[in-house]
Amino acid sequence: MQIILDEISDEMHNGRGKFQNIFLMCKGGSSMKALKVVLLMLFFCVAVVSFADTDLVYETFSSSSLSRWMPVSGNWKVMNGRLVQTDTKETMAMITIPVRQYGKMLYQFDLRYVDGGQDDYAGFGIHICVNNPSTVRSWGNGQSLLAWVTWDPGHYGPPGAFLQAYESKGLTDMSLWDRLYPSGDIIKYGGKFFIKDEYLKSEYLNYTVPVKLEIDTRTGKGKFYDPFDPDRYYYPFDLGGPIRSGNYFTFRTNSVSVSIDNFKVTRID
Repeated sequence: MQIILDEISDEMHNGRGKFQNIFLMCKGGSSMKALKVVLLMLFFCVAVVSFADTDLVYETFSSSSLSRWMPVSGNWKVMNGRLVQTDTKETMAMITIPVRQYGKMLYQFDLRYVDGGQDDYAGFGIHICVNNPSTVRSWGNGQSLLAWVTWDPGHYGPPGAFLQAYESKGLTDMSLWDRLYPSGDIIKYGGKFFIKDEYLKSEYLNYTVPVKLEIDTRTGKGKFYDPFDPDRYYYPFDLGGPIRSGNYFTFRTNSVSVSIDNFKVTRID
C-alpha cells in the first residue's frame, strides 16, 4: 500500500495526472479494499489541488454599483465596465474593499492610464493588508503596506519613475518602509527600484497593463510579474521579514486618472 501511495504522490507532484501504473498494480491481486483506499486518496488529492487556491475577490465591474467598495476620497465610479478615478487634481484619492489577507497572496488587475500626467507628476499604488482603514481623506491608511509607483522626473531626475514601499501606521503617520530605506532617503536607497526607460515610452500610455503581484505575509518575500510577459518572467523581492496580515485592500492615486478592471485577490497558500 505504501508503494501505491508513493506512486500517487509522485504523479501529483509531477503534474502528469496519469495513474495507469497504479491501477495496474490493483488488478494483479490487490484486494478490493486497497482499490477503495486508492480511489479515496485520488479523490482527496484532486480536491486539495482544486481548492488550494481561493479567490477572495473577483471584480469585473459589470455593474455600476460599488456596493462592496468604500470610496474615501477622489471621484470613483464605474464607467464602461471599469473602475475609474476621474479627478486629476486629487492628490490622495483612495477606495477600499474588505478582504482578508494572510499567507501567500496574489493580487491581479489590469490598469489603464486615462489622464493627468501632462505635468510630469503622478502616482498610483495599492495598500495591502490594511487594518483600521481610513474613512476620510488622509496621508496614511490605517495599518498597512503601500506599494507605490511615483512619476516625478522634475524632482528626482530621469528616468523619473520608480517603485516605493511605505508603511502606514495611521491617518498622518506613513513613511518609507524602514527595512528597505534605513535612512528614509529615497534618493540614496530608491535607485535600485527605478523603472527602466524601456517601460516608459509614451505609446504605452494607450496600453492596458496587466498587474500581477505575489507576496507571502509570513516571509515578506514576493514576485512582481513582468507586465510584458507575466506568464514567464517575474522580479523577486524581499521586504526583509514578515508583514502583518490584514482585512482590507485599497487602490490609491495622486494627481492622475486611471481605470481598473479584472481585479482579483487570491490566497494561494
